[in-house]
Amino acid sequence: MPRQPKKRKPGRPKLAEHVAKGKIVPVRLDSEDLLLATTAAQESKQLLSEWIRSVLRNAAEEQMYKRTLHDAIKTVLIERPTRAATTSELSEEIAWRGLYARQDGRNAKAQQINARVRKHPNLFFLEPSGLVRLLGGN
Repeated sequence: MPRQPKKRKPGRPKLAEHVAKGKIVPVRLDSEDLLLATTAAQESKQLLSEWIRSVLRNAAEEQMYKRTLHDAIKTVLIERPTRAATTSELSEEIAWRGLYARQDGRNAKAQQINARVRKHPNLFFLEPSGLVRLLGGN
């Protein structure tokens, strides 16, 4: 009797282990620190792990570059009369003025700016046309 071909399982194919997941870094928090972090995460409507990654990334950027990418975006938008620009315009001006550089020394690309703008809806509004607007009196 001929063998039946194996049926494929539904879903995406498995990724290589180094691609599939980020690195897990164990951190020990005392009860006061855990309570403080949990409360801050809840206030910002994020999961604890999301909040920790966000705060850690911001602190690392400030220490390494003396400024975060979203600070650089704000700096450019504040100086524009319309308080708006496309992600490409932001990328070019941030690079030209030397406001931010990635860890590898390259300038922030428009896609990275797009992602950062989406990550900070309290600071920016991304229009369907790709125009980034600064919110409020920032």
